[in-house]
Parts: sequence; structure tokens; C-alpha cells
Amino acid sequence: MTLTLEDIKEDVLPKLIPTLTPDEKLELTRAIWEYDEWDLQMMEDCKPGGFLDELSKQAQEEDNRGETEDWP
Repeated sequence: MTLTLEDIKEDVLPKLIPTLTPDEKLELTRAIWEYDEWDLQMMEDCKPGGFLDELSKQAQEEDNRGETEDWP
């Protein structure tokens, strides 16, 4: 049996959500977000050695050399 989004919203969630603890709700939310490609890419980019990690290191090096200006 395949559930549609409507099935989940109307039949599954109303029965499930009230039975979950706050931690379990958070875990469910995280599990759903794991399937979002943009978020997965952002998490990967933020890991040590990732794209944003490298940009942060470059910005810190520029700041250490005095090549940056204060934010207005």
C-alpha cells in the first residue's frame, strides 16, 4: 500500500504526533529534513573541509592580515 501526502496528513500524523515526546518529534523532523537536497548540501558544505568551512578560513586569514573592514 502506498500512502499519499494527504493520507499522511489526514490519517497518520493526527494519530502519531500526540503520542510522541518532544525529542521524538524533533527526531522525526530531522528525519524528514534529511531528504531535502539543499539542506544536505548545506550540511556537507559546513563540515570541516567543506566549501563554507574553507570560505570561513579564508575570511579569517584576510581579517588577520588586516584586509577587512568593520561592518557599518
